[in-house]
Amino acid sequence: GIDGEKLVKTMRDDFGVIIAGGQEELKGKIFRIAHMGYIGEFDIITGISCLEKVLAQMGYKFQLGAGVKAAEEVFLK
Repeated sequence: GIDGEKLVKTMRDDFGVIIAGGQEELKGKIFRIAHMGYIGEFDIITGISCLEKVLAQMGYKFQLGAGVKAAEEVFLK
């Protein structure tokens, strides 16, 4: 029920966090997280945090902070 194109646009325009949308038959249905060049742990945490914020604003129901927590747990290993 989330518009993937709106999600990508909001993250980019409102927060300066860039993710990629789906292509062709997946347009508006998925998003992709990728990078060009060096990306560190805090870049990932920032991106996930922004994703959570925008998903919450769009009405998606989940435990806020779950993605950031999971990423931090991986980085602590």
